Amino acid sequence: MFALTFFFNARQEVWGPANAGWTAAWPTMKVAAVTPSGPMDKAGVRVGDVLEAADEQPLTAMSDWFVARAHFERDRPINLRIIRDNHPLYLHFVITEPALRAWNKAQLDGVLALLLVRLILLSLAILLGFSRSGRQPSARVAALMLAVGAVAEGYPSAGWAAALGHLPAFVAIPVCLASVSCLLAPIIWFAFCASFTRFRLLQGWDRIVLLVPTVLFGLPMFASSIAMIHAPFLTAGPWSTVLSVPVRLILDTAGVTPLLFLSVSPFYRPIGHTWLLQMWLAMTVLYFAAGCLTLLATYFRASSIGERRRMAALFAVAMLFGFIILQNIFVRNWTGWFNNTPPKFFAPITFVAEAILLLFVPLTLVYCVMTEGVGPEQAPRNAIRSAI
Repeated sequence: MFALTFFFNARQEVWGPANAGWTAAWPTMKVAAVTPSGPMDKAGVRVGDVLEAADEQPLTAMSDWFVARAHFERDRPINLRIIRDNHPLYLHFVITEPALRAWNKAQLDGVLALLLVRLILLSLAILLGFSRSGRQPSARVAALMLAVGAVAEGYPSAGWAAALGHLPAFVAIPVCLASVSCLLAPIIWFAFCASFTRFRLLQGWDRIVLLVPTVLFGLPMFASSIAMIHAPFLTAGPWSTVLSVPVRLILDTAGVTPLLFLSVSPFYRPIGHTWLLQMWLAMTVLYFAAGCLTLLATYFRASSIGERRRMAALFAVAMLFGFIILQNIFVRNWTGWFNNTPPKFFAPITFVAEAILLLFVPLTLVYCVMTEGVGPEQAPRNAIRSAI
């Protein structure tokens, strides 16, 4: 299923509808810029307009826009409701080009680099899961973590949900769930760190610590995945009244809000959803930090040099991964947040360097798992044998 999800997502990323061609004035749906000769420019959208709905999908925050965008299809008119000078206007635009043909060289290089990294992640997950080392619990969890990373989608690409809607439900829903399983990645990370370091809580508590958040967030993820494909209006939310701006900023950026939120009665409970989304944010930080602290604690009590090196290497790549995620967020959102050209460090061209750096994370992870329990002199040889 992860392999199918990878190829489906890659196809949509490249061949799905091109960008509609506009920039939002964060955190509102007010148009800050329009791409000349783009679909929205041809439709008559102007700077200062406020988007209210796209194909009847209410737009109250950027998360709603990405849900609506996921249902766009090429050569199909998309209805747009806007407010201009306090008057409602009804426009429509058509996207005729696939995303591939609308990219410049920097964007193309960035997307191809990211797809290559994702393919490597999936290959390493298969290698690790079916190698001799895959018999270890830590190897199985690591393989799952790599597979989740290979298909992770915060906000899906344009046309993604529309394409899923053309598939049978028994295929579409698992693909959607695999794509959003990254929301549970901190739990998987902590499970890996605990199994790799042989960290144990009091009897029974280790399962509770892992199962409770999985069920708590997994159920709304499942319901939201169905809604994302078949009833996107259910995921629209009055974000201005439900969440504070800082929390909404983080959750919109991470792609969480439409995947843990159902806004129509009897599902809609503003206070309940506020708690749920903020609990997810707290869980993400807590479980990621707990995994890192487990590695640090094991490093200081390690009895061999090889074990210390493995713990130090895993902790280092965890910090590197966190840095890459933060940099990625700024690259994707700089223009929308600050309404100016991003500095070189946050320019789209850095996606290539980011993808190269990201490779150090899975390669280090696989090396540490495959050399677990062997001495430093035997590690490289045994890692190669396990891979074969």
